Amino acid sequence: MTETKNKVTDIRVRRTYDQLTDALIKLLAQKSFDDLTVLEICNQANVHRATFYKHFVDKHDFLNCCFKMKLAELELEKTDKDFSIEQMNENCMKMIKKVISFIEDNKDFVFCVSFEHYSSSFSNSLSDAIADFIIEQIRSKASFSEKLGYNLQLMAYYYSGAIVSLVRWWSTSENVCSKRMFLEFAKRKIDDLCNYFASFSDGEQS
Repeated sequence: MTETKNKVTDIRVRRTYDQLTDALIKLLAQKSFDDLTVLEICNQANVHRATFYKHFVDKHDFLNCCFKMKLAELELEKTDKDFSIEQMNENCMKMIKKVISFIEDNKDFVFCVSFEHYSSSFSNSLSDAIADFIIEQIRSKASFSEKLGYNLQLMAYYYSGAIVSLVRWWSTSENVCSKRMFLEFAKRKIDDLCNYFASFSDGEQS
């Protein structure tokens, strides 16, 4: 797939992508992705097959594009260079709330891919996006970045993986806990993360 980000800025192209994505979600409720054909997706979306191949190499390329387009909707905010630990804590909680809202807004899509072995690709992409957000938070403060070294990536991916796993579990398990309870638990974990990074600002390494 080439120039996907530029292509989807065109309203007509975006409409076609949305039609195909909606068709994919409906079809995945009936059969597995492996058993789907491009023709079935196009017929369900009322999109000509030639149009499909104008934008995608095959159905796998299309699925990867779906992942990227969905994650582009997440739009995690960037951080100011001179931030405090309190601001970092607030930013991380905003990020988690955004991820939850994103999952809720795209529940049909997430639910469908959760039962496909392709769900790992989507989860990995989401985990990477969250890890990049955490890494950017810390790297924007030079003193943290210099002291942490590889610990930064270790912590970022540890927490991003945990966040994705928890959110997926919460969104696909009915009546397990309320959103408020989930966010209270997440807040405690984010507090732990921020306290860990705060120790570096005090010149302590753990």
